[in-house]
Amino acid sequence: MQETSDEEWSYDFLESLVKDVEENKNIRQCIDCGKCVGGCPASKISNFNIRKIIRKILRGDKSVLKDSDIWYCFLCERCKRVCPKENINIPLLILNLRNESFKRGYGPRYNDLTKYVEMSERFLTNGTVLDEPLDGPLDEERVKETDIICDFARIKYVFKASKESKNVKTKIDRLINKHENKKKSNKE
Repeated sequence: MQETSDEEWSYDFLESLVKDVEENKNIRQCIDCGKCVGGCPASKISNFNIRKIIRKILRGDKSVLKDSDIWYCFLCERCKRVCPKENINIPLLILNLRNESFKRGYGPRYNDLTKYVEMSERFLTNGTVLDEPLDGPLDEERVKETDIICDFARIKYVFKASKESKNVKTKIDRLINKHENKKKSNKE
């Protein structure tokens, strides 16, 4: 088990993290069932494990703000849909962790974000975050799922706090616009 210094640990960390967001207080209801991780696309291709993140928060371990894993979440809300405790909003919690991370100066640097951008780009163009090529066009069910994830992902709102992220945000905005235009042309 990793040691945590006094600076990285606090009884009131959860309270300080959720003081402005009442909905995030519901993470105390987590029963640690693992459904969120089992259905998470980010956990399949990275070290992202929301259960570990929630446990750190509940223990008062502020080192979670320095953890690069909070940046691998796609904000697709799949975890929220499969959670048996219906009022735990994990994507909102992740957004709050990212914002708090930036406020404290721990947010990722440009080089760290390039992996995230590459995964997002593959996801938006190929419908997958893996480097594996598709055998053909996505079936209709996968296209619908991809559209739902893109609609809920809100990727373009994550990078507000960092000057270094302006180029990344521009690239993501271009990818999202390209995806939306492609979606419109397919409807016509």
